[in-house]
Amino acid sequence: MKSFLDERITEVLEPILEEKGFELIEINLSGSGNSILQLVVERLDRKNVTIDDCVSISRSAGVTLDVEDFIKNAYRLEVTSPGIDRKLTKLEHFDRYKGFEAKIESRTPLNGHTNIKCQLCGVLNSDSIRLRLMNEGKLETDEVNILFSNVKKAKLILTDELIQASQSNQI
Repeated sequence: MKSFLDERITEVLEPILEEKGFELIEINLSGSGNSILQLVVERLDRKNVTIDDCVSISRSAGVTLDVEDFIKNAYRLEVTSPGIDRKLTKLEHFDRYKGFEAKIESRTPLNGHTNIKCQLCGVLNSDSIRLRLMNEGKLETDEVNILFSNVKKAKLILTDELIQASQSNQI
């Protein structure tokens, strides 16, 4: 669940980022006093985020946040890409990365576990994710469903297949 500040930052920055061809994936605000505000962004064309992209976004976002002035403490703004073994924060991420392995922390147990290693099998509908559980490193044959609202955290697992797909721009 997003904090009020995260929602406000999203509301203000999302249109600016989309106009520049980027999607806001995640917001992290850490520390107090001299905090770090990290914006995790991805290009809408799915190409790699460059240093020049980060500089451009940092300038635009910084000016906008200064004008809006709703972050009262001093902070340092950082802009970064999600990386290969990225967090999965939106329902569509589970569809885009189907076939790849992930770690999911659920709010309530799924088959008796809240920490789940699995292979993503896509999205079932507007609120459910399909996956195949991994048990001792082996995929189970049956797919199970989990509500997106039951996902507390999710992240891709760095595998040779994920690296290869990233290098060949397949994801």
